Amino acid sequence: MISVSFWMIFIAETLGGGDYFAGLALVGVLVVVQLVIQTVVDYPTGALGDHIGQRWVLASAMICFAAALWLTSVATPESPFILFLGIYALLGVANSQQSGSWLSWFDSNYRVAMPSDEDRKQYGVLWGRMNTLIELIGTLVLVPGALLALVFSRTWVFQLQAVIFVIFAFIILVLVRDLPEVEESRRERRSRAGYRTILVEGLRFLISDRFVLLLTLGGVIMGASMMLYLQIIWYPLLYTYLLTEVAVASWITIYFLTSIVAQERSGVWSRRFDPVKWIPRFRLLAGLGFVEYVFLGVLFHFFPAPTDTGNIVQLLIPFTDVTIIEMPAESVIPMVLVLVFFAFTNFTTYFANILTQRVMIDVIPTRIRNSMYSLSPTLTMVVAIPLVLVFGLILPAIGFSMTFLLLSLISLLAYFLIRQGFSYPIKKAADIEIE
Repeated sequence: MISVSFWMIFIAETLGGGDYFAGLALVGVLVVVQLVIQTVVDYPTGALGDHIGQRWVLASAMICFAAALWLTSVATPESPFILFLGIYALLGVANSQQSGSWLSWFDSNYRVAMPSDEDRKQYGVLWGRMNTLIELIGTLVLVPGALLALVFSRTWVFQLQAVIFVIFAFIILVLVRDLPEVEESRRERRSRAGYRTILVEGLRFLISDRFVLLLTLGGVIMGASMMLYLQIIWYPLLYTYLLTEVAVASWITIYFLTSIVAQERSGVWSRRFDPVKWIPRFRLLAGLGFVEYVFLGVLFHFFPAPTDTGNIVQLLIPFTDVTIIEMPAESVIPMVLVLVFFAFTNFTTYFANILTQRVMIDVIPTRIRNSMYSLSPTLTMVVAIPLVLVFGLILPAIGFSMTFLLLSLISLLAYFLIRQGFSYPIKKAADIEIE
């Protein structure tokens, strides 16, 4: 998160020899390469986590992140394209290893540690607070990261991140351990069945129950639209309206502060909602769901990118000359409206996520938990890759507004699949026969 507000900008400008938009087309190609690699590796590494334990896979992911960031720090406009391919390939491998590993480790150990939490309401509270901490830390480093890039350089920040990721790898190897019951269960599984068996069993489990299949497919389609949005729309959109990386980092920081409040409160308030009734409703209203995409499409139709970039509005810390954020005057209304609307959809998103996890923790067998938590992202990327290719080509021609309206239709399909899934009985893991 330290460099998230300017990392892709750096890659695009470096590829384009200083011209951001010239390099953006090549970034789309690199993103597809990353997604392809991540798609191929994601599910196998998830099954590997089930087989040998999540800490080894997570530590390997940290090393891959470190290597990718170090290579980014040495990239220049004269660097061969294969260097950038290597960066995105390493990111694909790192993301695939990290995907689902932390959550599966946590869920498997939680089931052993908290057998009394039968309705999983306390799990929802803890899950919300845990993610609140993660978002808080991620938010607090955004502006310092942008400032460090200005004071030192972007490449210096990338090198700092590489060193930190190596340290993370050692911390994970020391601290991320399983409870004795979970470790013993893993040893027993290894003695009875090999790695290949876990791979096959995860795929069979997906098609063995209609609820699991439809909920997964709905999540896959919604996740693919989100991946498209985050990969090629989100930061270019903010950069177009806010102009500078410090302004982008500041806006994202303000947004994430609202997200942190929603994350913590949603864990507590979600106890009031019945998952079967409310998950489909929250998915319809969720961030980067049907309603939000329609809102963004309409908003940016009436408030296009600013043309008068000389009229700058500044927000200062009261009684000081310290600037919190600055942007073109034409960007104030759309950026404020987006911030307010996102603050609302944060709650619906977290409600949906927490309620879904409350259900799935008891539906998915522990022996293939990491596999299943990785299979969904794998399928998501299978769907996202053609979407990224298509929208990467048509976005410059149709603009942000029409792009959001097309994404709203994709998200609407996901909603109908999820709603249909909840029309079927929700079985516990022991009651689902894997065909």
